[in-house]
Amino acid sequence: MIAAAQPLATADRLLASQIETQLAGTNRASLRRLSVNVSAGEVTLRGSVSSFYEKQIAIQTCRMLAGIDRLIDAVEVAAAY
Repeated sequence: MIAAAQPLATADRLLASQIETQLAGTNRASLRRLSVNVSAGEVTLRGSVSSFYEKQIAIQTCRMLAGIDRLIDAVEVAAAY
């Protein structure tokens, strides 16, 4: 049972790394600070961005990658004052 879980965990770590790399490539600091959690192909994005536009960039960036079975959007838009 544990042996079967190992490839899945490796795939999840690889997917998380790919997402983080893509978010960092957007050159938006708030996207680099988002938390990415992957479990069995289910991706949860969590954190705060300064605009709805940045939130959309984060979501679209994830949707471009293969291997995501489900995307949970827990990103909040914080009002900038």
